[in-house]
Amino acid sequence: MTDEEIYKEIKEYFTIEEFVSKKVFTKYGEKAWMFICPRLLHTLLVIRKELGRPMTINNWAFGGKFSQRGLRSNLSSIFMSKFKKGRMYLSAHVMGRAVDFDVKGMKAYEVRAWLTANADLLPYKIRLEDNMNGKQINWVHVDMFHEVKNNKVYKFNV
Repeated sequence: MTDEEIYKEIKEYFTIEEFVSKKVFTKYGEKAWMFICPRLLHTLLVIRKELGRPMTINNWAFGGKFSQRGLRSNLSSIFMSKFKKGRMYLSAHVMGRAVDFDVKGMKAYEVRAWLTANADLLPYKIRLEDNMNGKQINWVHVDMFHEVKNNKVYKFNV
């Protein structure tokens, strides 16, 4: 798929508000698509179409509580908390190369298992967060950070 085809088709399943915060949307509106990695969008298209189930990234625009599960700008509270502590923050979220999401009717561990079992369907290598402080996380994090040594689906701990 070309980037243009990806940007056109992704809009059948997601709005830009699902990928960005209210502040980013207010400033850039539909132009904010330029901040989201086309490889990530292509991967999400494959996941969404293959699973055949709705996915939730950010839902602030629909009255929900999520606003930092896609692109994180320098004004997001997660970014700012790292900055104030003097910590480097090179998250794939800041670069438009990651999202956290839920899939309707599936637990996060089930989605991660599906992604691992169906790696051949994915157009690119992905990374998945798996555990935080020794416990499985209850959301799905997908990012496009590429390391040659990684398998097609690489799980890592936060």
